[in-house]
Parts: sequence; C-alpha cells; structure tokens
Amino acid sequence: MSQRQNSTMFGMKTIKDYLAFCAQAVAEFEQDQANVLRAFGAILALNHIPDWLQYKLSSDQRQTFGIPCLKSGHPVKDHFEGQNSDLRLVRQIANGFKHLTPNPRDKVVSGYGSGPYGVGPYGASYLLVDLGQEVQSVDRWVVALDLCRRTLDWWNGQLAAVSPSQGEHGHE
Repeated sequence: MSQRQNSTMFGMKTIKDYLAFCAQAVAEFEQDQANVLRAFGAILALNHIPDWLQYKLSSDQRQTFGIPCLKSGHPVKDHFEGQNSDLRLVRQIANGFKHLTPNPRDKVVSGYGSGPYGVGPYGASYLLVDLGQEVQSVDRWVVALDLCRRTLDWWNGQLAAVSPSQGEHGHE
C-alpha cells in the first residue's frame, strides 16, 4: 500500500468526510455568492473528488462503481465524467481559474431577457460561467453556485453506495 493511501488531511479519512468538506465549501459559497474565493474553494473541492476516489477506493468499491482496479492514470475521472458533463465543466473551471479576469460592470447583456437571471445586483447572478458564443443563448450561461450544487448532489447520490465496511479508510 502506498503512503498516499494511508495519508489523511484535516481529519478527513473517508470519502464521506470529504463530501462533508465539499458540502461546507458549497454552503460557504452560497452564503457569500459574490466572493470569488468562496467560489474557487467550492469548485476546487468538488474537482478533487475523483482524485480522492482514485487513491482511496478499495477493490470492492471500485467493483461497485465498475471502475478498473488500476491506480495510475485517470480512469476514475474519466469514468465519472463520462456519466456527468458537469464534472468536466467543474474540472475545466478549476484548471482555468488562474486565467480568470474580472468582467467589467459597464458591460451589458443586450436585449431584455437575453441574459441570465439570478441573485446578484440588478438581477444578474454574481458568478456566471460563459460557455461561449457558439452555445445557444438560452444555454450559454451557467450560474457557478447552481453548478456546484448540482455537482455536490450528484456525487452524494453516486457515492451513497460506498459502504463503511468496504475499506472506507483506503485499505484493501
């Protein structure tokens, strides 16, 4: 067993511990939706669930999810991203966060009803993800908090099958 499997950080020994950490990060983002640091924390935490699973799942748990027993490469990430495109978007945002630039407030989404509606000033969501001009206008914008909530809910549903008796501490 590698040293990485036996290591714990901040008292998180199980995937359930890590999901609770992710839930806290999303809740803190929800409480302060204009805070980019909170958004970044939630997105980074959610992005690292596949990394946790890559090294912590037992052989029985891998079998439950239909994941190959290989511990190198990215089969866990690929496996789950093939099931949920939000995971790929979370990863792209987490990896691209260093390239963020503030969107000047003087820009306006033209045409009444053309832009997304949310909780921010003047009805705009605080943190929006622009999927690009090639995406139809109704699907072009993703509210970052909604993405985080959906991703956390999805992971909680997927990982409900992880049993504490199946090597939850990374033992095989």
